[in-house]
Amino acid sequence: MRHYKVNKVQHTVFDSEDEVPSEIHYLRDWRESSISDWVLADDGSIIQVLRKGTMLKPKGKVRQVSYIGTCTGTFLISNKVKMDTSRRVNIYSIGGNIDRDQRLEDRKGLSSREEIFVQYIASGMDARKAYLQAFPTNDPHYAGLRAGQLIKTTRIKTAMKEELKPVLEELGIDETTIIGGINQIALSSQKDDTRLKALFKLADIMDLEDKSKTSVTQISGAVFQGFDEKQIEEVKRPKEIG
Repeated sequence: MRHYKVNKVQHTVFDSEDEVPSEIHYLRDWRESSISDWVLADDGSIIQVLRKGTMLKPKGKVRQVSYIGTCTGTFLISNKVKMDTSRRVNIYSIGGNIDRDQRLEDRKGLSSREEIFVQYIASGMDARKAYLQAFPTNDPHYAGLRAGQLIKTTRIKTAMKEELKPVLEELGIDETTIIGGINQIALSSQKDDTRLKALFKLADIMDLEDKSKTSVTQISGAVFQGFDEKQIEEVKRPKEIG
């Protein structure tokens, strides 16, 4: 749930349908709405229509077009237009600058649709298809864009890890196993480029900016103490890789 002020009046945006109070009834097709109606946006949130009107286009066969306005933005009423609830810098401008990424990242808890999205992803479903299944849209392009934004957020990454944890535990996979496997490849692979990739991956895990330093990093109870001088000498980054 979010709140935005328009003309000193606070308006609410419900991030999922399960947040909506029982006394609020909303339309599932926002294109059929009137002023003061609550509607389901294409990103799965519920928002109230504050403005509705028509405007003239500078060119084209159809010069007059209709629009609706909410506390987060203004949208043309068209089957080709998708309405989301990301806050625009200018809510009265169609296609105004979007603050979507910040809103997506700032929200901490998962909405009910995001929970479904995570479950589909964890089951191995493609992200685009998972979004189409979890959210109220049938536009593959829109679903692909939104899914890509969602899976980059901290809360979705955390939820996916939690969803996969029982599966990994059943397979006997944990941080120690993964780091040990990468370490084994770095030490035993016959191909220089494979060994280097494994070394660099370990360096990323350890967050080593200065490769000349030896770091001891605590990772979920397992202590990785770096390589000894002989091992480092064997796998030094070559000046050129053919």
